[in-house]
Amino acid sequence: MPAEVSRTGLAQTALDAYLRAEGAERRGVDGAPTCEIVDLITDLLLLARKRGCDPSSVVRKTERHVLAETGQ
Repeated sequence: MPAEVSRTGLAQTALDAYLRAEGAERRGVDGAPTCEIVDLITDLLLLARKRGCDPSSVVRKTERHVLAETGQ
């Protein structure tokens, strides 16, 4: 479990940096705040596509990694 805690800490650091770079104001859709994690993942998938990776393949591989790392 220490590795998972370390990795979630790293993910939080990345999310914090993303929000700072973006301007960090919580945007909303119809008055409801958006999920910053979804925004970050979306932008990372756009970057993957720009670099020649298939975003759907990245999502599938990521899902397999999450399942393996959480023991599911």
